Amino acid sequence: MADPVGQVGTTHSRSSAPRVRLTCEACRQRKVKCDKLSPCTSCQRLGLVCIPVERARLPRGRARKPERIVGSDKELSERVARLEKLLKIVANERGDESHISSIVHVPSHSSTQQESVAEASTAGPDTHQDHDYLPGAAQPHLPRPSTAYVGGPFWEDIMQQTQELRSVLEDRLENENHDIKDSASGFGVSVLSSESPDSPSNSPQANSRLNLQPQIRHRLCDIFFRNVDPLFKILHRPSLQAFIRDGKPYLDYEQDHQAPATLASAIYLCAVCTLDEVESQSMFNTSQKIIVAEFQKETESALAKADFVTTNDLTVLQAYIISLLAARSQDQSRRVWTMLSMALRVGQALSLHMPQPPFTVRPFEHEMRKRAWLGIGLLDVAASLDRASEPMMQSAWLDYNPPLNINDEDLWFDMTWPISEHTEGTFTDMTHTLVSAAAASVTRTLAFSDVTEPAVTIMSLRQQVVHDFQQKTSVLLGGCRPDLSDFQWYAQKTACLMGSWLQLACLRPLQRSYNFIPPKIQENALLKIAADNLQCSQEVYNHPGSRSWRWYQSMWVPWHALAVALAELCVCKSPTVMSKYWTVVEDVYHRSRLVIADSQQGMLWKPLERLMSQAKTQRNQLLGIDASRQEYSFDGISPELFSEQSERQQDLTNFSLDLREAVDGPRDSHVAEVPTSFAPVPWPNVWDAMDFSDPTLQSSSDDTAWLSYENFIDNVYDSVDSIFLPR
Repeated sequence: MADPVGQVGTTHSRSSAPRVRLTCEACRQRKVKCDKLSPCTSCQRLGLVCIPVERARLPRGRARKPERIVGSDKELSERVARLEKLLKIVANERGDESHISSIVHVPSHSSTQQESVAEASTAGPDTHQDHDYLPGAAQPHLPRPSTAYVGGPFWEDIMQQTQELRSVLEDRLENENHDIKDSASGFGVSVLSSESPDSPSNSPQANSRLNLQPQIRHRLCDIFFRNVDPLFKILHRPSLQAFIRDGKPYLDYEQDHQAPATLASAIYLCAVCTLDEVESQSMFNTSQKIIVAEFQKETESALAKADFVTTNDLTVLQAYIISLLAARSQDQSRRVWTMLSMALRVGQALSLHMPQPPFTVRPFEHEMRKRAWLGIGLLDVAASLDRASEPMMQSAWLDYNPPLNINDEDLWFDMTWPISEHTEGTFTDMTHTLVSAAAASVTRTLAFSDVTEPAVTIMSLRQQVVHDFQQKTSVLLGGCRPDLSDFQWYAQKTACLMGSWLQLACLRPLQRSYNFIPPKIQENALLKIAADNLQCSQEVYNHPGSRSWRWYQSMWVPWHALAVALAELCVCKSPTVMSKYWTVVEDVYHRSRLVIADSQQGMLWKPLERLMSQAKTQRNQLLGIDASRQEYSFDGISPELFSEQSERQQDLTNFSLDLREAVDGPRDSHVAEVPTSFAPVPWPNVWDAMDFSDPTLQSSSDDTAWLSYENFIDNVYDSVDSIFLPR
């Protein structure tokens, strides 16, 4: 046994030894570097309570053992020794060690067997004749026990010790099982992908960690910052490139921290989601679908390890947002629509919705927080438009504190002074994202009902909201030079698409509104703006310079503009107008069936089919076409053949782009430019065609396009239960 005096002397010497400051409790839990001040700089910056951790300095070469494990082992050893001592006492008194040995080997987890052992030991010689066999004993026949009487206190003591020993062991086993369960949570069931747990990609082989070569990681990083980052700007490009390409620590994280690794996995996943089949075969020698599934499993595994559901780490939230963006580009089901609510709640837990968080943050982190919150808002609008459902976020949540219109080079982690915005007329890294944010805010005001926030129903105010967006966007795009950069051409074209679509949403809300009746539109002006919107969308998609961003455009299915155009065609009286706009409307209609929410079984497609059938009937009557001998159209082509024709057209487009780059050289999508005046954005104008004096719109006649559109919205609401069907 240890000397008590020696123990006291040791305690006294350690209490007088110099103290060593360790990583504080908050930094240890967050797994970040701690400068070991009191309070530390990290806790001061985040407004956390810094709990210092100190211990006595150990002699050189000595390591501190975990006290909990040592104490548990010592406690178990003492109890086992006491049990052995008690059993030896019994053996000496009874002279029957073999009997005791057989009792010890009886499984302790069976309470019935323990009771039988006790009864057999306390019973007399007459009653024990029937118990000369114990199930589970090491020997089939036990020796006849001694007639010596063993008192009750002995068995109470030994049973108490056995129960305490079992309690300690069960607690340790429970903790081990809990740790295993926590580490495996989220691995068996896919969180973001649409595959079932029994699918091949959920096998143990598929869950193995991807071993990417450095050149592959570097290439995927470049693809992300070419195809994704300019459109969906929530990250800081220089910091991530230094982390992925140069192997440097990410911000102030330790080298092996889980959060940066999770963000890198999400970046790789989003990059491969933007590849086409040819690029996937060239890089990975496999199909794009297979490689996306592998990266999907890797990202979900990393998110589970980072505990993204209850995380307090902004980097983990950024990784989750990027993974939702990637999943949305591959999945038309309501999965992302549902999972997005988790990102919103985590963002609120991090106080992203507050203009000034209740703790101190650096300028860099403050800007990253605003970008992450904006990313959630953009995904919220996109998911809501997919299903004509209410958005979760209000427009004021994004308008009060938008990100700055700056380049990534204007921002770095350790900066201390306020960030300066560029002057008006400068196209920056954030310009396109800010234009999208402005359009998302107006969409919340115009397109939906007043469930989330009060809707604007007065027509003059709705016009003013669209006019304000056009003015703001014109300022943001004042220095846009489409002749110098493919991305700036893309940004200006998409801004035009947003502006024209907002005019459609101003006159045709996406949801049923009993208090709103729009004015009548004369001279087919609404049909023209809707068809032009569809035509421009097709031109942007087919343009060779926008090949890198086609994946993003496919996420915004123009079903609303298509419905408005079809409603106008249902009451069209001019054969010339019908022939002029029918081709583009029919083309977009057949393309949309491949990418619309929930495909052709969703809540939007069946009402669109009814509207298309009415428009065809009106066209046949107007042009005198026999429905049984209708001219060649897409109606006779199967979706598979139509998809094959689209892929051939894309291959031709890709070939033309490669040919142009071979002759002229590639165009830089991030050209450094100076503020230069350029032609303003050509906004369409439907306001001049509105007629407030015509009362026919409010009559019960069925020859108005508004009634056709109202019937379409009613059909959407009638089929709303389809969003709850299993996919």
